Amino acid sequence: MILERGGRTMGRDRWRWLSLAVCTVLVLVAAGCATTAAKGTSTLDPGVRGCDVLLTAPVGHDCLLPWPNNAFTVASKRTVTGRRLSISSSLDPTNVRGVHASTTYANQGDGFSPGSVIMTYVPHLDLEASHIASSTDIGSSLDSNAPIVILDTATGRRVPYFAELDAQTTNMAEQLLLIHPAVALIEAHRYAVVLRDLVDTSGKPIAPLPSTTTAWNATTKSSTRMQYLSKVLHTDLTSVIGSTEPDMAWDFTVASEEGLAGPALTMRRLAYQWLATHHLTHDGQAVPSSNDAPAFTVTSSTTTNGVRDVHGTFQVPLFLTDTTPFSAMTVNDAGDPVINGTKTWTANFICVLPSTISPAGPALPTVYGHGLLGSANEIEGSSFSAALTHNMAGCATDWVGMSASDIPNVARNLNDMSTFNTQVDHMLQGFVNFQFLGRLINSPVGFASNPAFQSASGLALFQVGKCTFMGYSQGGIMGGAVSAVSTEWSRVILGVPGMDYGGLLLPRSVDWNEFAAIYDKAYTNPVDRQVVLQLAQLLWDRGENEGYAEHLTSDPYPGIPAKQIFIIENYGDHQVANVSAEMLARTVGAQNHQPAFNPSFFGGTPRTNVPVVVQWGLSRLDQTQPAKAGIVLWDYGTPTPPTTDLAPNGPAYGADPHGDGRGNASLLTQITTFLKTGVIPDVCGGKACQSSTP
Repeated sequence: MILERGGRTMGRDRWRWLSLAVCTVLVLVAAGCATTAAKGTSTLDPGVRGCDVLLTAPVGHDCLLPWPNNAFTVASKRTVTGRRLSISSSLDPTNVRGVHASTTYANQGDGFSPGSVIMTYVPHLDLEASHIASSTDIGSSLDSNAPIVILDTATGRRVPYFAELDAQTTNMAEQLLLIHPAVALIEAHRYAVVLRDLVDTSGKPIAPLPSTTTAWNATTKSSTRMQYLSKVLHTDLTSVIGSTEPDMAWDFTVASEEGLAGPALTMRRLAYQWLATHHLTHDGQAVPSSNDAPAFTVTSSTTTNGVRDVHGTFQVPLFLTDTTPFSAMTVNDAGDPVINGTKTWTANFICVLPSTISPAGPALPTVYGHGLLGSANEIEGSSFSAALTHNMAGCATDWVGMSASDIPNVARNLNDMSTFNTQVDHMLQGFVNFQFLGRLINSPVGFASNPAFQSASGLALFQVGKCTFMGYSQGGIMGGAVSAVSTEWSRVILGVPGMDYGGLLLPRSVDWNEFAAIYDKAYTNPVDRQVVLQLAQLLWDRGENEGYAEHLTSDPYPGIPAKQIFIIENYGDHQVANVSAEMLARTVGAQNHQPAFNPSFFGGTPRTNVPVVVQWGLSRLDQTQPAKAGIVLWDYGTPTPPTTDLAPNGPAYGADPHGDGRGNASLLTQITTFLKTGVIPDVCGGKACQSSTP
């Protein structure tokens, strides 16, 4: 089946290589850079720089709560949102060596992440007594009397969410309240957050923060911060709180399209200009510059049991300072990505395809995105073998930034997240590499021009110009992002995907166990760990679904077509949490197969902690017509995962279904039918999709 190879085995391999990398990588210590306070502006400004005066953080914690927060921005006439991040590099968390998590690159942004975890500190909060919506009852977050409200100040609409106390620590004195939007927040919109009617663990009402009371009663003589919060309370939140003082409230602005996807779109534009103006060579033969396929070389071609396996390389313009894993983006004076002179990245490719042309015609080609810190050779194993029998062809390249060759940089970053920008910069180089791989499939002077991809009669073994995309796991998490900026394909399979690495994915993934063993030793304070991951997410947005999902199936970027999406979700996934996949589904406007889930599958005791509405917020998918975006939940009998930010560790959560599906003929029928026709057929007989065959 078309999945990444056995998650548990790959996890052990990743850990072995990561351990070696930790022993060999020199941890670089970057000096923190203090920010400069902006001068006063004519409009009301959020207030003080550095720490917000709104609340007192837990003992031993540095700053930056509540988060996200317009107190950590300054006015800017140069940004779409009118704000620019101004997060102090002298007040944010440090690692064990006393190095602050540099915010130099994050502060280039014009707002916060669309999937930001909204974090604050409420000592001794009782979630159940306060009737706060959990991950199993997202719908209650929109109740009229909900104790937490996230309000879009531009539309007046409330945002669904679920909330939890940070289970990564059991110390009640430092547990943060984590509020997760159930759908990505809208780019360039400003949101107000209000907490009200909260109850503590002794059953007593929690009093409003003294700062909230001060802001509630603010006058023109009050501080700038209190005047600003007063505006949030008495203007933005009037429809919610009326004349009743809440416990806490603040606001924040989400980054714009330009702030999120701007670098990737710039690189795409420059790369295709580069492609159109260079005289390229194919296996040593010059071709006119009007032919728009990148130069490539076939290094090997073998045929075994009717399968052609072709290896080679292709040339891509280099946007990095060099080709080592530690390099950063090459930028101009404005900070925008530029091509590094005449230097190129030599990208690898591996293609597998039928060695003869089927009576039904040439094979349907797809670009394949591999799993976590893997490589292109994933396409040669069981990950794609079943697809070959359905007359498909697959081509893969290492996903630069998140491939096996990047493990040394991952290890460096886990010790000092100040260097995390280099990993995201490589991910964006990978986006360009994937586009060019798609062009090699689509162009007549690409792969189709080489005998390795031709039949004995000289005909292409695949359908030229009919490229599709398929990504599983990490390939699904980054696959929506690369697809949103692509003109090379229009139909997209996202298998067991998600969004929001730093907020939803990592703490809920068994894969994080391996990396947390390093990260937690570098950042020992549980509160600081959450803050640092949110700082990283400000950059991570540029390389994963979170920064692009708003433009994937509707409102596409200029010159780029909207995509058709098929999301495959496995119930109880141990590596990519269901809540993350479903956040993606809501954001792209997906509809779902119904009924979505049967908790009594296999005839055993019904599973516990099942959401009140599985895949909440989605409407029924018409499975007889081409789908704009659809999601199907496959159930392999796995228990429900933890309902908090913990990974499903231990036997109570059964076997990991993340890689299940390779033996599921019905799912393969859905995949191939969608890629050929755009229809996601109902292969489950009008029932929930269940299989005892992994």
